[in-house]
Amino acid sequence: MFGYVRALKPQMKVCEYDTYKSVYCGLCKKMGKEFGFVSRMTLSYDFTFLALMNMALNDFEICHKNERCIAHPLKKSMCLKCSDGLEYPSYAAVILIYHKLKDDYADKGFKGKTLAFVTLPFLKKGYKKAKNKYPDLAQKIEFYMNEQKKIEKKNTSSVDEACEASSQMMGEIASYLSDDEETKQVLSRFGYFLGRYVYLCDALDDLKKDCKKGNFNPLRNYFGFEEKELSSEDFDKARKYTLDSVNFTMAELAESYVNLNQKHFKPINDNVVYLGMKNTFSLVYNEKFGKKEKKEK
Repeated sequence: MFGYVRALKPQMKVCEYDTYKSVYCGLCKKMGKEFGFVSRMTLSYDFTFLALMNMALNDFEICHKNERCIAHPLKKSMCLKCSDGLEYPSYAAVILIYHKLKDDYADKGFKGKTLAFVTLPFLKKGYKKAKNKYPDLAQKIEFYMNEQKKIEKKNTSSVDEACEASSQMMGEIASYLSDDEETKQVLSRFGYFLGRYVYLCDALDDLKKDCKKGNFNPLRNYFGFEEKELSSEDFDKARKYTLDSVNFTMAELAESYVNLNQKHFKPINDNVVYLGMKNTFSLVYNEKFGKKEKKEK
């Protein structure tokens, strides 16, 4: 996952935002404890949302504690403590990230290959641990990652076909958040459209770069873009098409979301689903996603 699933901070209460950050911190520390320091560097807010949904749907014991971390060593921050609620998201994250890095090493350019080459050895042991605990999930993620490769090698011009494997994979990941069969079905559909949303955001976000480098991108193929430098008119066509597809996807996602019986964190999760994801796509649409973060760094 790529950081496209996040909350909209200005529309959160202070206590909600503090709680949101505490889940991120708790998940980061959980990953470090289970899989080593390097795994913490791969964490994104996408998995924070997965952790929030896991704890929202289940009766886990939840508490908070003020702790220091490597990012803020001089100041203590609120950190969520819920080993049961954070376990599955951390294990799912490592399995998915490991396969994503393997995919990057095989298909990405020099920068992507180098990052994957450096990171993979540190995650190998953690991946084996996660695979042993969730063998079915690891097998399904590997299967859908391979299906995604096949679709891309086919060089499809169908955006729906290009989204399918990633959408199915996210549906599988989400379905593990509950043992109740009826809830699992709702989660599977919710996860499917969540995965589709992420794929569409990523496709539009990378479109200009993929055209320049000649990489696979379903939007590039759908519109038949041949030029390395994408014109503003062509990009406008692609982003309007993606906006329509994202609006449909978000409507289906919301329809599934309302059928989930959340026991905790509902206001925060509502913010992510109804405000945060729309805001993130708006940033992608206007070519502003990630630019503020880079400036701050």
